[in-house]
Amino acid sequence: MQRDIWVIDIEASGLSPASYPIEVAIVNGDQEYQALIIPAHSWTYWSLKAAALHGISRHDLENSGKPARRVARELNRILEGKTVYSDHSDWDGFWLQKLFEHAGIEQTFVLMDITTRLEGFQQDKFFDALQTLTQSASHRAHRALDDARVIHRAIALAEVNGGVIDTV
Repeated sequence: MQRDIWVIDIEASGLSPASYPIEVAIVNGDQEYQALIIPAHSWTYWSLKAAALHGISRHDLENSGKPARRVARELNRILEGKTVYSDHSDWDGFWLQKLFEHAGIEQTFVLMDITTRLEGFQQDKFFDALQTLTQSASHRAHRALDDARVIHRAIALAEVNGGVIDTV
């Protein structure tokens, strides 16, 4: 497993300009971090369709979440000066911006799209591996930590094995 690759995945209250991050996870093969995020008072948008996909309730966030400022600080502590990759950097970047703006602190790491790391043939291998891995019985889609793990593994497979998937 490639330990120099950091991957981030964020679950949100929906896909809207009014949406906000509710769960974040980062993975690098050695380390993992996951947190539910307590919504700020001004974060009110809630998509029932999104909630049905990720299975996280507002009650879960209030009871098991961390304040946005704490999550932002923890992400900065772990990722300071590093590049972290996302399979949806447009949305993940939007939600990171919301998180850090609300926290009132500057993000100290760089978010990049996975496609900037992979060459053309590797991108095809990545997407093939990602599709296979997300269809496995052990994968719980739309939960940040599970998705980040699968994305990390698909990147590693695309770069190291040329996309050959060993599911053992």
